[in-house]
Amino acid sequence: MHFLFAWRYFRGKYAFQAIQIIAWVSVFAIAIGTAALITILSVSNGFSSVVKGLYADFYADLSVTPQNGKYFSLNDAQYKKLKNTKGIKAISRVVESRALLVKGGYQTVAIIKGVENSYSNINKINKYLKRGEGKIGDLQTPLFIMGIGVENKLGLMQQMIGDTLQVFAVNRSGKSITQIGQLNNLTAQQSGTFSVQQEFDDQYVFTNLQFAQYLFDLNPVEVSAIEIAIDEKDEKMASVEIQKILGQHIDIKNRYQQNIDLYKIMQVEKWIIFCILALIMVVASFNLVGALTMLVLEKEKDIHVLNAMGASQWDIQKIFLILSGIMALLGAFIGGGIASLFCWLQYKYHFIKLGGGSFVIDYYPIQPMLIDYVSIMTLVIVIAILAGWIPSRKAAAKIYERIN
Repeated sequence: MHFLFAWRYFRGKYAFQAIQIIAWVSVFAIAIGTAALITILSVSNGFSSVVKGLYADFYADLSVTPQNGKYFSLNDAQYKKLKNTKGIKAISRVVESRALLVKGGYQTVAIIKGVENSYSNINKINKYLKRGEGKIGDLQTPLFIMGIGVENKLGLMQQMIGDTLQVFAVNRSGKSITQIGQLNNLTAQQSGTFSVQQEFDDQYVFTNLQFAQYLFDLNPVEVSAIEIAIDEKDEKMASVEIQKILGQHIDIKNRYQQNIDLYKIMQVEKWIIFCILALIMVVASFNLVGALTMLVLEKEKDIHVLNAMGASQWDIQKIFLILSGIMALLGAFIGGGIASLFCWLQYKYHFIKLGGGSFVIDYYPIQPMLIDYVSIMTLVIVIAILAGWIPSRKAAAKIYERIN
């Protein structure tokens, strides 16, 4: 019954047409705010998904590293046991450290990452090759797959794939890359160039494990990490088994733990965006307060009639609270429909493009999520209650004024 009265007041005619116009302005203010919230959060989700996808392709499902120091020992028996561990799809020993690359008059410091041939099943770097091939060679003929940023710093951008360059790395007795006597000096050949994102492109060079161990003066059993591809459902069980095989001196991190700061920052950014846009929605709700106040004044006679028919103060208050909810939810549904249509069109046709051509995609990615819709609807309901509370209390007070 309360809903029917509220709906009738919303749809009814008024002595002053401006009241109806203001009411619909309030509805569309909520609609625009809702559409903006859903759209911007969906774009934020889209960018987060793209970034997470890039990190997922670059980082292993599980990374095993030493708790102390830069390297740890892994003998053949342990490695064989790891390979046979249930749930592990692919595994590679890794040696990773910094070295100085020199080509002609150009030089740059890069992270040399020595891996095994099985690494292509763990890291999808070959998916991002721009030139050449994804070959890492062997100890006798080492090959480099380098980031496009490293390639650019070495002045190789305009040259053919296959150039030879010098590699300088600090040996075991050395402490500084500036002292020539403490450096190992080797040569390697470029086999390919990849481009994932700037963070990786400007730093990483992939080569084979044996060459990296020789370059950094390591024993054949010394590695800096073990990287593993695994089914997510087997992660916990496999982690326990890996810990048993290698002991307590190692850390095992999944993809989230390897990039925990990134994931936290993206989550915080989304909440900041939501809070800012929610504040705009609250400001827009002032129109709703004004519209409801004018409706209360317009329906003063109706309020007295309802009271004469037995309606209590709380009944009157509920009618106008429900009226506030109708206006807010109607605006939310209109805004949600507009935003959903826009998101679908952008997802399907990519009609809004990103400026420049350096990103991995050329359009704004978009990914609506159910939790965003639920959060926004909850926000709208809260706004409707807060916006309708004062006008509904004023409507209820009309009965008290009449009695006195």
